[in-house]
Amino acid sequence: MQTNILPCIKIDEKQLISLARKRQEQLEAFIYFQLLPQVFNKSIQKTKHFEEWYHLPMNYVRVMELPLTLEMLELDKDLSILDISSPKLLALYLAANKFNKLTISDLTDYYLEDFRIFSSEFQISPKLEVFDATSIPHADKTFDRIFSVSVFEHIPDFGDISAVKEVARVLKPEGIFVLTLPAHKTYFEEWLVKKNFYWPGKTRDDQAIFYQRRYDYKSVIERFSNVDLEIEDIVFIAEHPIKAPTLNDDGMLLHNIYYLRELWLGKVIAKFPKLPILPYLFHSSCSKRYHYLTRNSEDENIRQVAIKLRRVAS
Repeated sequence: MQTNILPCIKIDEKQLISLARKRQEQLEAFIYFQLLPQVFNKSIQKTKHFEEWYHLPMNYVRVMELPLTLEMLELDKDLSILDISSPKLLALYLAANKFNKLTISDLTDYYLEDFRIFSSEFQISPKLEVFDATSIPHADKTFDRIFSVSVFEHIPDFGDISAVKEVARVLKPEGIFVLTLPAHKTYFEEWLVKKNFYWPGKTRDDQAIFYQRRYDYKSVIERFSNVDLEIEDIVFIAEHPIKAPTLNDDGMLLHNIYYLRELWLGKVIAKFPKLPILPYLFHSSCSKRYHYLTRNSEDENIRQVAIKLRRVAS
């Protein structure tokens, strides 16, 4: 059954994925012509981010997720922007493209030294901050735009609700917040055994550690609509499955990104994990082959959701 989530959508899914692919091309141009030439820069060579980005700047999941976030944000260089994401490529892209009112944050300081080097070498000056998203250390109505990729789902209990309330507080009237989350047709949580994460976790009696939620349409509405934010759009990122998704022994949903290595080219690349940029080209081609967008919350193949919210005018 087709689920009409919002009645006033201005752009359909086919148009939206086309726009997101154009944003992907913009990110790729930055990667190829600004980031990768830094391979000869000894300072940047030593950063953990560049070591990862040199091979795989966006994995299969991020190839759709980051450009879609960029498209939905409606950015302008005069806007004040807050990044509370886990992946940092989009933040560096914005900083390098002269979005000068940018604040980059995270729960821990793992990224700070790298971004100090990037700031020096790219001649950029984003603000770098460490804080918990459930307690943002900024005044009310500070930012025009806020985005979050791969963060809220990892906050235990009702921490995602606390975080979105903080976002609503520091977002200016008419400001836009875009967040992406893991998704599924039905809501469930992934609790993993014998795993350690860089963020504070929650442990059950059986010693399984909370990893993340997979949201369905109902949980998105329940958790993110009861604040001073209006949901403007809910777009699900779906995939034509390489093979049927399943839960592993740890309770994690295995889907295409885990099965790419079973494709013949995936097997070849797995033997040479340090190849420059080729792993990305493989992941990107798989995204173009398997990914699609839908607003049908009943689709069995949804894996992520991108949500666009706007601050209610005061």
